[in-house]
Amino acid sequence: MGNYFRTVPKGPLEETLINFLKTRKLQHINDCIEMINDSYPTKSTLILDEYLDVFGGILEEWTEQVFLLLENNQSSAGQVDIYESLAVIIVFCGEEFNTKLEFIYKMFDFDQSGEIEKKELIMTLQASIRALCKIAKLQPPELKDLEYFAEKMFIQLDSDRSASISFHEFSIWLLNSWELQDFMLQYALIQTFENADRRAKEKRIFFQKLYESAAGGTDQQYCDADSIKTLFLTELKEQKKDTIELLIDILIQSTKIHQKHDDQNQQYPNGILKEAYEDIMAAWSAFDASDINSDNQTSIQELKFLLYAYEGDKPDLFRIKEEMKILDKDNSGYVSREEWIQYLCVEDKGKFQFRGNLKQLFNKYDKDNSGALSIPEIKQLLTDSMKDMQTKFKLKGQNEHFEEMVDQLAQEVVDDLNSENDKQSNDKTLTWIEFKNYMDQAVLKLNKLKDFLKSI
Repeated sequence: MGNYFRTVPKGPLEETLINFLKTRKLQHINDCIEMINDSYPTKSTLILDEYLDVFGGILEEWTEQVFLLLENNQSSAGQVDIYESLAVIIVFCGEEFNTKLEFIYKMFDFDQSGEIEKKELIMTLQASIRALCKIAKLQPPELKDLEYFAEKMFIQLDSDRSASISFHEFSIWLLNSWELQDFMLQYALIQTFENADRRAKEKRIFFQKLYESAAGGTDQQYCDADSIKTLFLTELKEQKKDTIELLIDILIQSTKIHQKHDDQNQQYPNGILKEAYEDIMAAWSAFDASDINSDNQTSIQELKFLLYAYEGDKPDLFRIKEEMKILDKDNSGYVSREEWIQYLCVEDKGKFQFRGNLKQLFNKYDKDNSGALSIPEIKQLLTDSMKDMQTKFKLKGQNEHFEEMVDQLAQEVVDDLNSENDKQSNDKTLTWIEFKNYMDQAVLKLNKLKDFLKSI
C-alpha cells in the first residue's frame, strides 16, 4: 500500500463537501443503521431511491452527489455498497478521531465479541479505504489488494496470536502509521493530535537546519538577519513577502529583549539569537502542522491541533472557544498566521516582541482554563516564583508575614494591570492580553520585592 498512498487524484478535492461532512455527528449515523436494519436487512448495496431513503436525512442536498462518487461507474442507475456509505460519514464526520475509530471498530465487529477477526478487519479496511478514495477522487485499490494489505496488517497486530485484534491494538497501529495518517490528512483533511505533534516537530527540525545554514554551523548562537531572510524567501515560497518581513522583524525585536544585558548585542546589531529564533519558529511550526489545507489560516476545528502542537496539552472546548474570540481579531471565523504569531507577542511602539514563554506560564496557572488568572491563581504564581524567599521566612518563623506580602503583591499586580473598564466593573482577574502586555511591570515589581527581602 505504500506506493498507493502516493497516487495522484483524478480531480480536485471537494472541500465544500468535506467541510459539510465534518458537521455530521455519529448519533445521526445510528439512525441510518437502524433504518437499514428495519427496511433493508438483507441488502449489501442500495440503488439511488433506497440510498435517498436511508441517507437523505444526514446528507441533505449532498445525498445524490455522494451516491455518484461512491458508485463504481458514477452512474445514478447503479448501486453503492452499504458499508462504504456508512464508512464515508464515519471517517469524515466532525467527531474526535478516537471516537470515530471506536465507532467503526464496533460496527465491523459483527459477532460483537469485543475483538476483530481477520475477515472483519478485511471488510473494515476495504470499506473505509475505498470510500475515502472515492470521495477524494482517487482510483480505489482493488479488493484483492486491500485483502492482502489487511492480512499483512493482521499478522503484525496480532502479537499474542489470539486470532483477533483488540481495539487498543487497532488504534495504536493506526495512530502510529504516519504514512496512512498523512494520506488521510492530504486527501480527507483528517487531522489527529499525534500527527499534528509529529508534523510540528519535523518542521522545527527543518527550521533548525535553516538557521544552522544561515549561521554557518551548529554551534553558532547568532546569525545575520539578512541571511535567514534570504533562506525564508527561497524556502517559504507560499508565504507573502509581508509575512516574511513581519517574521524577520519579530525575530530581531525578540533578540534585543533576550540580549538586554548581553555585551554581544553590540557585536550583532542586525543579528538573530538562536534561542529567540527557536522560540518563535516553534510557534510557526505548530501553525504549519495544524494548517491542514495550507491556506495560512486555521478554523476553530483546526485550532485545537494548533494549541496542542504548540503546548503539548489537549485543550477543552471552552478553552478553544475563548482563544478563538481573542485570536480572530477581524472576526473572519479563521485565525491567520499573522494573528497567531502576534497573539504570542507584546506590542511596543508598533514593534512586536515574542513572548511565547509567558503564554506557557499563563496557561500553567490558569487552572480552570477560563482564559483569565484569578487572584488565587496569581498568588500561586507569585508564591512559586519566590520559593527561595519563602524558605528564608519559614526559618525565621515569619511565614505569615510572607503570605501577607504575597497577597498584597497579587492585589497590586491586578490593580496595575487591569484595564479601566475592568476596574469600573470590579473585575479581579487578568486576561492573557493584560498579562502579556504589562508583565514587564509585574516582573520589575517582583524583582524589587525580592531584592528588599534579601536585604532583611
